[in-house]
Amino acid sequence: MENASDIKKQVTELISFCLRRDNTKMRSENMDEYKQLCMRTFTNFHQNYPTLFFSIVEKPSSFPLFRLEEMLNIKEKIENNVIEEKDASVYLGQKYFNEFVKDTVKKLDKELNL
Repeated sequence: MENASDIKKQVTELISFCLRRDNTKMRSENMDEYKQLCMRTFTNFHQNYPTLFFSIVEKPSSFPLFRLEEMLNIKEKIENNVIEEKDASVYLGQKYFNEFVKDTVKKLDKELNL
């Protein structure tokens, strides 16, 4: 498995490639050809991280790089034995629960108690 800084470098390069004017034009005119070009250009990244690859390729300008950077920073802390994998998992799980789920659960609880 690659280290966090290598992954971040590859993601940054892929986003830059996708946002080039000629590739932006190709994406809007022929998505299949554009994806094939990206797959040929970033073969290893595509093979190693297909879900991440397509998330970036399909919407490079709106890809939430800050979230990936947060996860990669935590991965780096795990690699450097600054934090245990379990603690990192609990931290991210709680953070994303609070951000995406908590309010919905509260709303549903209120609706059920009416």
